[in-house]
Amino acid sequence: HQKFEAVGALGIAAFLGIACFEILQGAIERILQGGKPARISASELWLLLIVLGVNIFVAFYERGVGRRVGSAILIADAKHTMSDVWVTITVLVGLIGVWQGRVLNLPQLGWLDVILAFPVALLVFRSGWEVLKENLPWLVDEMAIAPEAIHAIALSVPGVINCHDIASRGLLGRQVFIEMHLIVDAKDVDTAHSITEALETLLEERFGPVRILIHVEPPEYKSDRISYNSPAVDKNY
Repeated sequence: HQKFEAVGALGIAAFLGIACFEILQGAIERILQGGKPARISASELWLLLIVLGVNIFVAFYERGVGRRVGSAILIADAKHTMSDVWVTITVLVGLIGVWQGRVLNLPQLGWLDVILAFPVALLVFRSGWEVLKENLPWLVDEMAIAPEAIHAIALSVPGVINCHDIASRGLLGRQVFIEMHLIVDAKDVDTAHSITEALETLLEERFGPVRILIHVEPPEYKSDRISYNSPAVDKNY
């Protein structure tokens, strides 16, 4: 299901990109073509404040739950909601600028929302980029752990002769999948099972949540991709 969540998160990243474009487009059009400052009624202002409060609560709650359960799509949606929060704050600041501009006779304050639109667009773009960067590795099966590190841990387990065909994918701290062929010095299934369990425990302690698939091979196994004479990592695995 991680890949489905990653796809959903990438969709949210696309929406954040669109939001960034629309914010910049609106600000530039306002600069080039002018336009009337934003004005709303008291009831609309209260509604805007209520929506702002709800969005802030939803964003922080959703982000907390997403981090607790490791859900990429919840974290991404929290960032999308925060983009709405920043846009709403920009509108409120613009309204304050219009109000203070009238009080102080400074019409320039009516451009506060336009000025703030650019850093807000940057924040929205940054959120979208973070969502993209965090979830793209799930879809391209990017290597999560260097094979050399896994190889070294495997050789530290008593009974392990060597390992090869090491592969890993996922994201450290969230979920990692590891697969390898393990050559063990074991004469029976129980001994081989104990060796693989010891290795799985070490890998989980080192790399966090992991799912491991180990193909056990007998000590007589021969391959050009492994080395029996040196603990150094063989270049061909």
